[in-house]
Amino acid sequence: MTNRCEYCGLIVRIGSPHRVLKYFYSSKIDAYGARMAADRYLKSKGLSLTGSIEKAEFFYLPFYRFRGMALDYLAPSTEIIETSDGMPMPVKTKFKLKGKDFDVTTPAFSSDEFGITSLGIRPQAAALYAFSREEIPSEAIVVGSDITAAHAERQAMDLHRHNIGLYNKSEAVCSAMIGEKISVIYFPIWAITHKTDGEYKTVLVDSLAKRGYAKIDKPFEYTGKKSIEQNSQFIKPLKHQCPNCGADLEEKRFSLFYQCVNCDRAYLITDDGYSQIQCQAAEELLCAPYWRFPLEFKHKTRYKTVRDFSKLLTAEIALLRKEKQENRFYLYSPAFKAADVVRWAKKAISILKTQPHAKLKNKPPAKGLDFYIDEPEAKEMAVFLWQMSAVKYARLQGPDFRFTESDMPAGEIVWLPIKDYQLLDMASRFKEVNIQQ
Repeated sequence: MTNRCEYCGLIVRIGSPHRVLKYFYSSKIDAYGARMAADRYLKSKGLSLTGSIEKAEFFYLPFYRFRGMALDYLAPSTEIIETSDGMPMPVKTKFKLKGKDFDVTTPAFSSDEFGITSLGIRPQAAALYAFSREEIPSEAIVVGSDITAAHAERQAMDLHRHNIGLYNKSEAVCSAMIGEKISVIYFPIWAITHKTDGEYKTVLVDSLAKRGYAKIDKPFEYTGKKSIEQNSQFIKPLKHQCPNCGADLEEKRFSLFYQCVNCDRAYLITDDGYSQIQCQAAEELLCAPYWRFPLEFKHKTRYKTVRDFSKLLTAEIALLRKEKQENRFYLYSPAFKAADVVRWAKKAISILKTQPHAKLKNKPPAKGLDFYIDEPEAKEMAVFLWQMSAVKYARLQGPDFRFTESDMPAGEIVWLPIKDYQLLDMASRFKEVNIQQ
């Protein structure tokens, strides 16, 4: 993400793609507010209010946030009717595409003392702040992480596979989770231990929602691991300037693509900084960024051009147009995002099956959508789109026409005209995450 310094005006980029970043929610209440929330909780349960307060402890609990674009092409359902002679006849086979922005949180700690198994809140609902120990109140106990990110990712994927069964009883023909990202969110709670009528009780208070959520009939004693990290070592500021001429690049929150208005060079953000690229864009005013990868199969017959692939994807009439028969056949993967994942994916599959042949010029786009998706994610998407396209063709089910991301050549970036104004609107309003500094 990028930020502009309020003092000197310098634009700074914080973090890079593929970094595990840490965030925290700011507490909405102090110790007194936590006690009031505890009393409201006890009153709602018909219990005595807090008596003498023995201890009020403030904790920050770490949660893994797993996020990706979940896409599932579900197994076909076939409608059957009976003919006049009573013989069943298959009429129509339907495939179902399901997609969503998959976003789940799971505890990064194994202790069950806090009674929370998920945040139950999406980061879009409340402001997130970049985690730094200096920003956390000194009295706060930061609970340590004793569950690995890999374990959290497996849990999230298991949940996703369970969700597929809710869509349809049959299995998915092909599935993909695009752009998987793990981050850590620290969540604030208070533990209010009090003594009433000679008995100890503890009320756990959600410091973000300002409400009690659980009661324990004993003093609260946390004996688990505590974090000793002083800073988020993954946050690395970087001057957001053109590597060639030093001019400030445009201030965008999450885009990976930037054009220098001073020397007209264009760059992609990478883990190592800024990588110069050659832009190819259509003449139209509004364009959307896509990655494209040349697809080629070399077996007894070589498949390389649109003409060659029209013999494989025989139902795609658009591939028969004469003016593009000798063009290279490409897999196209969107480099932008939209909230409606199904509409976004269907647009991508439409481009793959029509193989646009608009003349592209070596120039930046005049106007278009923000560039969010890097090449490894785009390759994942391209593989899924090919699997989805090949489902209806028995000939393409064999090993000769299968491949993975590692088999794909390097891609190039093109900006193609976009006329789906609903998708354009959803993409222009898309927010990657809700972060404040």
